[in-house]
Amino acid sequence: MQAIKRKPTTLYIHPKLLQAAKMKAALTGQSLSDIANECLARRLSEDESDLRVFTDRVKEPSRDYESVLKDLRADGLL
Repeated sequence: MQAIKRKPTTLYIHPKLLQAAKMKAALTGQSLSDIANECLARRLSEDESDLRVFTDRVKEPSRDYESVLKDLRADGLL
């Protein structure tokens, strides 16, 4: 299997987050780059999941915010 070429970059990370990431890397035997790549991939996959749900629901009927507020007011909740 061919290794994936990584691109060097500069990130500005909060010092406490960096310290925790370095500790995790040391405890798990991973590199700091591995930790950062896993975190980025997890976060981006959440966006992908959200977009998939949005696409699945695009044909559902929708209501505007004003009508929701009107109904809540009529039900005595506002």
